[in-house]
Formats: sequence, structure tokens, C-alpha cells
Amino acid sequence: MTTTLDDRTKVEIEWLKCTLFSRLLENKNFKTDNRIDGDNAGNVKLLDVQLKYIGVEEAFMLTTCYRAIIKLQQGDKSPSTTTLIVKKTPKLPQVTFDAIQFGALFSNEILAYNNILPALEEFTGHSFNVPRFYYGDLQSCSATMVLKDFGADNFRVTKQKVNLSLEHALVALKTLATFHGTGFALKHKNPAEFKRLSQSLREPRYNVEDVHPEWKMINIFSAERLEISTRKYQPQIESSFVQRYHKMIHEFILFGRKMVAPVEPVATLCHGDYLRNNIAFKYADVNGAEVPIDALMFDMQTVRVSSPMLDFATFLSLSTYEAVRYRHFDEIFNEYYTNLVKAFKENTKEERIPDYLSRESLLREYRRLLPYSISIASHFLMQLVEPNVAAEEMLLRELTKEEIREDTLRRGGEEVDREIAHQMKELYDLVTKHNIDIFKDFDYV
Repeated sequence: MTTTLDDRTKVEIEWLKCTLFSRLLENKNFKTDNRIDGDNAGNVKLLDVQLKYIGVEEAFMLTTCYRAIIKLQQGDKSPSTTTLIVKKTPKLPQVTFDAIQFGALFSNEILAYNNILPALEEFTGHSFNVPRFYYGDLQSCSATMVLKDFGADNFRVTKQKVNLSLEHALVALKTLATFHGTGFALKHKNPAEFKRLSQSLREPRYNVEDVHPEWKMINIFSAERLEISTRKYQPQIESSFVQRYHKMIHEFILFGRKMVAPVEPVATLCHGDYLRNNIAFKYADVNGAEVPIDALMFDMQTVRVSSPMLDFATFLSLSTYEAVRYRHFDEIFNEYYTNLVKAFKENTKEERIPDYLSRESLLREYRRLLPYSISIASHFLMQLVEPNVAAEEMLLRELTKEEIREDTLRRGGEEVDREIAHQMKELYDLVTKHNIDIFKDFDYV
């Protein structure tokens, strides 16, 4: 018997009322935000719950995610309404749960909201633009995360899933730079505390041998698509370079594991998956036009210690197109770099920055990490341009190898083909200009 959406909603509402609500009343953030008297939390009643599921039209997610609009009342006070974001793993076989690495993903996110971000805020004396954390639970084959809906603070995701404007890029990278610069400052001033906060982070993507079979084939076929698209739209690139790059990213677990590994001293706390999918913006009316003025990062499951250019390059590859990323690179990098240095100096109280944080040092890191961000774009940009099915359905469906290949080679169409080919041109131009051997650390190429 198939479970309908209504049936699922009823189950979720019952869980919210009978299980989750009592746990939320134990969280000080939830009580503060909803003006609940902690000494009398037992007299708070949950009057009503409504759910609104978040689908692929808003964001691509591997989890089941919905907004829970809850109406509650404490004693004789007037009822109040608040909105929660609830993120749960779908019901999956243990082998699939492990292959997706949900254990590491949720462990990292709970650690980030519970420990890392509060410690950074204590270190700096100000808060970061992240959602308020209410509850997290990780079991052997299931996980749950509950956050405050950032919409209550006037943040929202853009309607565009890709090809963000220059204004959006500058605002998003200012927020990212502040996060990176603060991490560098903490590591510089108190390396023992930095190590304590980050040592329990788990590798969320590449510490696995048994990759989900469909995801494995998507990665392999997307590398093929990248080579085909580059030959078609950027034929001036040497064929041997394209072939070697294809071979390098074809072994995507070995390649990714090598690329994300921290290389000291240019390593700090990174978001790990910084793209429009995980960023919300606040807007202001300027002369009748809606202009982004601030950004908020969420989905902290891939937090890691790595090069800051991991986040920077990934954002540009997945959230901006050539007209913004390529033509305005200097302006974009300057905005990012200025704010990273500002955060570092403000939190170390030092005027001099270490050599490893020089502009040229970070630009070298950008060139080093660009092959990685392009590899991510090769298999994920198509999902953003042309969303397919909900992740839960994707993880459980069974397609033939031929069906997966056909879908991977065509999804997103010419828009994706041209964009990933241009990213290869950008890489090739940088490699040629700076005489870089991007293949030297990969024996199998």
C-alpha cells in the first residue's frame, strides 16, 4: 500500500505533537525566541500544526524538509505562531543511509550549531548570519534537525537557482569572507581551541568506498559530458589537457579526498558546500528596485577544515555564470579578500597579516582548487538548472545504466554545456598563464 502525502503529513504532525514539541521546550533558543517562561514551560500548549513541504522547485536536498507552522500558548497569554524548518533523513535501507554518509553529515551539522558557531560568536563578540538551532538528533539509521525559519528575520533564497547577479555574489562572498577570516583569527590566536572545536568533524563526502550506485554513475557520466562539451564549445583547448582532466576527475573519490584535505597553513573553517542552494538573502528597496544587502548561510552539514578557496571557487562555479564570474572576477575577489582581512584584523587586534593570507597566496589557492569546483559543477549544475525528482525518490529508484547516462548527458541542455565548457576555458587559461601542472599529485593520470 502506497503512503500518500496526506498520510505522511499526519504522521509528521503526530510526531511533532507527541515527541518533538517536548524536546523543543528544553532548548533555550526556542524558549527565548517564543518568550516562554522556562520555569513554567510545562504549561505551554501546542494548539495547531501545519506543514508545508519544501520541494525541488526551491532547493535540491538529500533530506525530507518542510516548514512547520506551529501555534502555541503558555498559560493565559495570547497564542503565538512560529515557523520551524524540520529536516529529516528519508526512510532508507541502512546500506543506502551509510553510502550517502548521513551519519557524518548530521554529526557535523549538530556540532557546527551546538559548538563551533557559538564558540566563534563568543570569540568575536557578535553573531553570525545563520539560522537559530533548536534541536538535533542522530541515530544509526535516521537523523533530524530543527531550526528557526530564517524567513522570520527577512531572509529568503533567491528565485534564481543559478546565474546570480553580481550584487548577489558580492553580498554572499562578504558573509563567507567574514566566516573564513574569523576562523583564521581563532586559529592564529588560540590554535588549541581551534583544534578542539574542529577535531570531531567527520569527512562528509569522501570517506567512503561503497558509493551510492546511481550517484557513482552520475559522476562518471558527467565527466564524460564535460569532455564532450569542452571539445564542442572550447575547441582551442588542447585535447590532451581535456583528456587528462577527464581521467583525473573520473576517479572522483580519490580526486575529491585529495583536493579537500587541509594544506597548512592556508586552512580554516569552511562551509564545504557554499552555493545558492545554501544561502539566503535580505533585501532593501533602493529607488524602487530590490537590492540584496545581507546574506545568511545554512545547511552546515559539510563544514570542514580546508582551504578557504574551496568555498570561494565552489560558489563561483555553481552560483554564477561567465558574464558575472569571469568578467567581474577582480571585483568579486577584492570584495571577498577585503572582508576576510578585515575579519582577521578585527579579531586578532593585529595590523599585520601572515604571509599565507596575502592576496597572491589566496589566488594561488584559487587556482589550485579550481579543478575541484569545476568537477562539482560538472555533475551538480545540471540538477540546479533542471531539477529532477525529490532526493528521496532518486535514492530509492532503480534506473538502468543507459537511462542514467542519457539523463546525465542531456539534463540542463546547452545552458549547462556552454557554462561548464567555459569554466574549463578559465582553468586552461590560468594553467597556461601561470605554468601550473594540475595533474602532478595524481599518479593515475
